[in-house]
Amino acid sequence: MLRAAEWLIEAERVLGQVLEGVAPDQWRTLVPPLPTGPDPTRPTALDALVRHHVRANAALPDLLDGRAPEPAEQAPADLDHRQDLPALSREVSAKACAAAAAVADPAAPTGADGLPAEELLWRRAVGTALMAHEVSVHRGSVNPLTEDLARGLWEHTEPEAARWRALGWFGEPLTPVPADVSWRDRFLMAAGRDPHPLWDR
Repeated sequence: MLRAAEWLIEAERVLGQVLEGVAPDQWRTLVPPLPTGPDPTRPTALDALVRHHVRANAALPDLLDGRAPEPAEQAPADLDHRQDLPALSREVSAKACAAAAAVADPAAPTGADGLPAEELLWRRAVGTALMAHEVSVHRGSVNPLTEDLARGLWEHTEPEAARWRALGWFGEPLTPVPADVSWRDRFLMAAGRDPHPLWDR
């Protein structure tokens, strides 16, 4: 299995745990802009963010097969009406993760733009991890990323941090980085995101 697929699957697992903890009155909580969100420049309500993520996951198997999904096929027909968002996300995530795990050729073109499969999976892994973090802390919890996941993502992105910033996925890195910082905080600071945004104020 490609390393990018392994970390995407782990990021999806972490996000699933975060969504299971969302209280009924928290679904309209605003989450800061995310590179994989419906509008990367503006905060998004948590329920809208999850529905957008589900659509992206529903499209992933087709993309990895080199096809551009038709709009109607990008998500379950009842996506806009389902209220059990954690369950819906879990169902679609399982199919997306299975498709990611099955990728054998990292250079295989995906979808209409031909992005290599490995690059697509890395972007999805990073985006899902950032989403899990922002959702968790803005619903009043803690950084949910595992040390293994954060280290794996940091080791992949740190050598090319300038490219990730040019793509609009990373902001300017937060410095200085403490010598004893966790891999979770190191990855998020390299991505230009505050690991503890609600506690640092």
